[in-house]
Amino acid sequence: MSLTGTQDYDRKYLLSMPGLCKLACLLCSFVGMLCIICGPVRVSNFRGSFYLAVVTIGFVATGCLLLARYLRLWQRQFCRCDPTLWSLAVHSSLALAYFAASGLVLSLDIGAYTAAAFFGLTAFCINGLEAYGNYRRSRQREVATQTI
Repeated sequence: MSLTGTQDYDRKYLLSMPGLCKLACLLCSFVGMLCIICGPVRVSNFRGSFYLAVVTIGFVATGCLLLARYLRLWQRQFCRCDPTLWSLAVHSSLALAYFAASGLVLSLDIGAYTAAAFFGLTAFCINGLEAYGNYRRSRQREVATQTI
């Protein structure tokens, strides 16, 4: 029996660029959600409800991706699936959803909704950059595995 245990989580992932991007996206989603909830308009309107639904889905999906990478679930339990392609699909879908939700919320001339749109557009940019990074990684992997 060894005295050194196996490390079940990746501490360096949280300090890497993808980890920091996911943390920033979680923060933007949370602050945007607070802006809509604490705004002067009822939450039951379509634009606020749609924004809250997108932000909640984005928060949960980003949190799940962050935990899966941090706890190394891709290597242990899901060894057959490609995490880069999954991340590409999730981040590109979230980028489109954040853009649509922020555009809807921005069309109202309310300060809290404008602030929520800012955080939604920031999350859109972060998710777009993450999707682009995953696309480049998947293309590099395809080129590296081609045989002549």
